[in-house]
Amino acid sequence: MAKLADKIKNMLWNLKKNKKPIIIVVIILVLAGAGILGYLVFQDDGVIISNSGAIDSTQKVRRNIDGVYVEVTKANIYPVAVQIENLITVRPQAGLQSANLVYEALAEGGITRFLAIFAGSENITKIGPVRSARPYFLSWLAEFDGLYAHCGGSPQALSEITTNNVLSINQIGGDHGYYWRDDDRPRPHNLYTSSELIARALRDKEIPANGDYDYWLFKDEAKLADRPSEDKTIKIDFSTSSYEVEYQYDKEENEYLRSQAGEPHLDELTEEQITVKNVVIQYVETRLADESRLSMETIGEGEAMVFMDGAMKGTTWKKTDREDRTKFYDLNGKEIRFNAGNTWIEVLPIDGEVEYN
Repeated sequence: MAKLADKIKNMLWNLKKNKKPIIIVVIILVLAGAGILGYLVFQDDGVIISNSGAIDSTQKVRRNIDGVYVEVTKANIYPVAVQIENLITVRPQAGLQSANLVYEALAEGGITRFLAIFAGSENITKIGPVRSARPYFLSWLAEFDGLYAHCGGSPQALSEITTNNVLSINQIGGDHGYYWRDDDRPRPHNLYTSSELIARALRDKEIPANGDYDYWLFKDEAKLADRPSEDKTIKIDFSTSSYEVEYQYDKEENEYLRSQAGEPHLDELTEEQITVKNVVIQYVETRLADESRLSMETIGEGEAMVFMDGAMKGTTWKKTDREDRTKFYDLNGKEIRFNAGNTWIEVLPIDGEVEYN
């Protein structure tokens, strides 16, 4: 029986990687009829098969979005992306520390913006400030087929939302009930949402509870004795000093402390400095789409750097089409296994400057 289970694991895993869900369903039904299948949970290293006859809600598996071990029922929560601004005057933002994955990229005028993706079960009382959409953020969102929380957008972005049937809650497009204004901040930089309001939107729009997206590979983090003793700093120059980003490695916690403009980047909710498990630098072709707005080539391939466990790996990135997940590969062409936890992807123009010392 053990050998049969191993064969089934390998067969199902290969079918899943090749995106053949119909065949998988047929196999599952056959196995269930044969009485040898209790439940299946896909993982980065195979498929868990149990003959318990029912799903064990206490079984811990890696969460699809970030590899953190959670109960089976919480492993594939439907992803939601919130567009968050980064003007100096809106800092500190709320909810960024709770995001499982964050993209940071230039918007216009040297100012960066965040696409924060949430697919966990944490209750987040405040997320924002929420701002407008841009086309390249939509390309990254498409990898998850998730709900998009935003307030307006560029003409191209709004057109793409309609054309591609993006599930969106646009505050100025009739979905104002899922947001509120913080009167302690000036308009229009005071728009916020929360996990409770997002859950209401998911219910109202009859969006399924589980996600349907490809996911990265994850690993256990390096042991303390295997981590480097030197605390190196990553410095990223987006534009002016106000948008200079730093990540300082913390050996004991095996994470990176994030700073902006020479100051710790705080989360309004925790009032503590944001910490990150994996930092990725992704270089993309960047040009002007019009007189003020940028265009980025998110589909294709290019160079990247991955920072984790206190070390840097030279890598490449690849995204074959709009809905394909961006994957990162080492110099031997092997897919990167990330540490379980949150990841921040810093998207830079090809000539973007990064210091690591």
